[in-house]
Amino acid sequence: MQKGDIIEVIIESVGMDGEGVARQDGIVVFIPFTLFGEKVKCEVTFVKKSFAKAKVIKLLEASMDRVQPLCPHFRRCGGCDMQHITYEKQLQIKRENVANCLHKYASLDIDVLPVVPSPENYYYRNKAQFPLFDKDGKVCLGFFKERTHDFVKIDKCYLLGDWCDKFCNAFLEVANKLKLTCYNEKTQKGLLRHLVLRKLNNVVSVTIVVNSNKFAYADEFVKNLSKIGIKFSFYVSYNTKNTNLIMYNANAMFGEKDIQTDILGVKTFVNPMSFMQINDDIRDAIYSKVKQLVIDCKSKIVIDAYSGVGVLTNIIADIADKVYGIEIVPQAVENANQLAKLNSNQNKIINICGDSAVELPKLADNINEQLLTNSCNQKIISSKQVIPNSTLNNIDIIGENVKLDKQVGKENQSKTQTNYKKGDFIVILDPPRKGCDTQVLEGLLKAQPKNIIYISCNPATLSRDLSILKSHYTPTQIQPYDMFPNTSHIETLVCLNRK
Repeated sequence: MQKGDIIEVIIESVGMDGEGVARQDGIVVFIPFTLFGEKVKCEVTFVKKSFAKAKVIKLLEASMDRVQPLCPHFRRCGGCDMQHITYEKQLQIKRENVANCLHKYASLDIDVLPVVPSPENYYYRNKAQFPLFDKDGKVCLGFFKERTHDFVKIDKCYLLGDWCDKFCNAFLEVANKLKLTCYNEKTQKGLLRHLVLRKLNNVVSVTIVVNSNKFAYADEFVKNLSKIGIKFSFYVSYNTKNTNLIMYNANAMFGEKDIQTDILGVKTFVNPMSFMQINDDIRDAIYSKVKQLVIDCKSKIVIDAYSGVGVLTNIIADIADKVYGIEIVPQAVENANQLAKLNSNQNKIINICGDSAVELPKLADNINEQLLTNSCNQKIISSKQVIPNSTLNNIDIIGENVKLDKQVGKENQSKTQTNYKKGDFIVILDPPRKGCDTQVLEGLLKAQPKNIIYISCNPATLSRDLSILKSHYTPTQIQPYDMFPNTSHIETLVCLNRK
């Protein structure tokens, strides 16, 4: 088989990226936008010794699960890769892919629960990041083609609501009226780089990322955006670096610096630099399930690794005696401390700034040490600090400062004393797509927490990590959630019990 060959094949399965999988001359061929059982005529575009890639020229026999994509940019834009499949079939494929990954990479043959569907499979995203580019002398926005930096101009994204269209159109109107230029990666010249929009509680944050250290056009944009009739905040992010990272900062120019929202009863402030899940309904479903699992596990000490701005940490604080959040980004830790105070949880939550690979093993060891020596008569403030348990209800943590009320009664001390055993705590893992660092997993195996709750956005790295943890832990629930309808991505929640 060579590049450029024209072949006819029957699709035998669907791969992790939503592509059809066939075989030709003993070689596996990956063919995007095809379905199980379909017969296709395609052109080979890439050949290696063990696999090849091809693109469809003609669909010879279509699957009953094929539908007409809603978006005219489908197959060109690098966003969706499953719009050609019925939603019911998408959920089935994703469930099978999670099960196949667990079998292949972790040798786990365990029942995977049906995928929890998104209430909306279109218009569900609360955030978009649009690269900006010049086309025919005009500022345009769109997305990149998959695995390239080639622009695809779009007029509408069907994963985003009408609110997004209104702000995009108002932005483009001003940018073209002012004849602003767009950043060119090759020359590193041009002003406009990205438009970032996020909607929370009917308030939209609008961020323009510019290739400059100043921006003189904020008033013109704010004036035009105000005509939309939707409450918004306006930010400018200055980014003069030749990098793929979109934003390093966000400077408020109009409206609220931080937008307040409520997530399962937790008051939170969000700015453009805050990480938030892009599907509100599925985020709430996952967080609610995590809270219920913590209740079921019956441990009152919880470590939330990769804790971000602390939303889940505060949700768990409602049912725990003590929650420790570990986060590597200093700004996120500062926000998490503010969030704990805003929700009156500063006496329950300790946020540690550091790498989970370093801090989690140390924290777990110190918790175990205290559990064994004095049944929590002392409370751990960080992996380096220990204070008497009698001050538990009188701690106010702001940044790295610890303030203690001098008037502490014995009555408060007696209320907080509980008998625990080694490992009588829960660890929540919510790592990035690359999964957990080896040091994190090794630290968990040594510390042996009673339960581990793992939230994953990548079945492959989840399976890899479970292959290590399974020597001491048994997965009892594997529940996928469709955070990203019409794409091949899937979120998976796993509960593990210590053997």
